[in-house]
Amino acid sequence: MHIIGVPKEIKPFETRVSLIPDDIKSLLDNNNDIFIYVQKDAGHYAGYSDDDYILSGAVILDNIEDIYEKSTIIVKVKEPQQREYSLITSKHTILSFFHFAGNNELINAMIDSNAKCYAYETIQDDKGIYPILTPMSIIAGKKSMIEADKLISKNKYTIITIIGVGNVGKAAAEQAVQLGYKNINLIDKDYEKIKNIEKSNPDIYKSYEMNDKNLKKLLIFSNIVISSIYVNGMKAKQIINNEILDLMSHTGSIIMDVAIDQGGTTEQSTPTTLENPLIKYNNTNIYCVPNIPSTEPIEASIKLSNAIYPYLDSLLSTDINSKYLHELNRSLYVNKGLYVKRSIY
Repeated sequence: MHIIGVPKEIKPFETRVSLIPDDIKSLLDNNNDIFIYVQKDAGHYAGYSDDDYILSGAVILDNIEDIYEKSTIIVKVKEPQQREYSLITSKHTILSFFHFAGNNELINAMIDSNAKCYAYETIQDDKGIYPILTPMSIIAGKKSMIEADKLISKNKYTIITIIGVGNVGKAAAEQAVQLGYKNINLIDKDYEKIKNIEKSNPDIYKSYEMNDKNLKKLLIFSNIVISSIYVNGMKAKQIINNEILDLMSHTGSIIMDVAIDQGGTTEQSTPTTLENPLIKYNNTNIYCVPNIPSTEPIEASIKLSNAIYPYLDSLLSTDINSKYLHELNRSLYVNKGLYVKRSIY
């Protein structure tokens, strides 16, 4: 029998829930020999009551210790926190956004636990798309631009630079246009991709190939920087070093370091919280909140749960040829005391 546990997230300011009631009901309807526990108030911020989960067929447990003790599969949103380390044992399979890169303490704790750990952020389909990461990245891109807009004094001369124009960067760029910005620079190693984006709105977008010279030139004059480089599971490169930060002379300029989950892209970046989101360096503010999608808990929880569902369903089934199981297995990072993926440092 598979026993699934959905703990209430304890990372500061994390408001999402990993599985919504509709998806729990579908899991129970589609699979024999499974049982699902949900911690009390786990879905509160996402708009789901304990009664909603009970109606879906789940059983409510009062505390996180009971969730881990009774469950064999733990379905989370964010990486286990220190309080959870001692609760994780060899019987557990854990699905979560782990973001192991740059977090040696987490890696070592999961190795010591002898659990199996699947990292959502590294699940890719055969087309190279990240089915679970992508919807969260789009929310993060939109919200990072909205937050930057709130934190800076906007005028018609405001210059935005978006570093890395993947899902986060595209969403941020589109949001910037909606907010009325007219000077948006795009810089990415895939120059043809961003050149096509520029063609869609050449009066607003300007594209630049990623290199040190272009990056430095753009950042010196930028008021808002959205930094969103992501390489599958790997630690982010600190491409915005102190030398570049020293050249950013605009008082109140802001860098939204959306890559902070993977270690951050500036030399000053360390994780912050929604309560105190900014790091001050000379005249530059650096925003380093690692769970931006939690500011939209209802939308983010629905999209996250819907994206997790087929992978969890495949894990519960006996179909070893399932494409979802194949994709999930690519995301196995720690397995019974062995560190499977060694490319993230």
